[in-house]
Amino acid sequence: MSQQINLANPLLLRKRYVFGVREMGLALVAIVALALAWAGYQHYRARALDAEATEHEARAAQAQHELDRLSAAIRPPSALLAERVSFARAQTVQREAVLASLEGVIEKGSKGFSERLRALAHGRIDGVWLNGFVLSADYVSLEGSALSVGLVGDYIERLGRQAPFAGMKFSGMEAAAPRGADPARQDADAPLAAVDFTLYSGNAPGSTEGKPHAP
Repeated sequence: MSQQINLANPLLLRKRYVFGVREMGLALVAIVALALAWAGYQHYRARALDAEATEHEARAAQAQHELDRLSAAIRPPSALLAERVSFARAQTVQREAVLASLEGVIEKGSKGFSERLRALAHGRIDGVWLNGFVLSADYVSLEGSALSVGLVGDYIERLGRQAPFAGMKFSGMEAAAPRGADPARQDADAPLAAVDFTLYSGNAPGSTEGKPHAP
């Protein structure tokens, strides 16, 4: 008697997969879904790029507008404007020259005036004081008071020792009793005690009319 043994293992056999209509339908749906998703992504990218391009165009237009404005601002000035600027500069130079000249005159005058003021201060003596004065280039007037007429002569001599008044000759002198003094108490033959005096040198300017300034 014989016996047959099947040595074939079903697990080792190659399996064959058969796609049916259902599987093919599912695959087609998946492909369509992927295609739609890809198309949607591309549409989104296109819109984003279009918006970015629009923004760049707006920036470029704004930059061009600013460039045009700056170009217009730095355009060469007109001939009329240049002429006005030149005329204004010429006037400025002329005024500066006049101002410099006036400053020189004022400086010289102030220097001489201050020197005479210092001389008046250094030339003072006890018993004599000034009530007013006029100091100019060609005219000097001094008004003051003294305790006696003799002190006025001493004052003139002392003042002549100061450099700004050296060689000056007073062409006129007036002396009178102090304001408010009682004339009845003054002896006509006796020399004045306290006196008010005025000294002149040179020709009085018409503008001053011989009126000294208060010190």
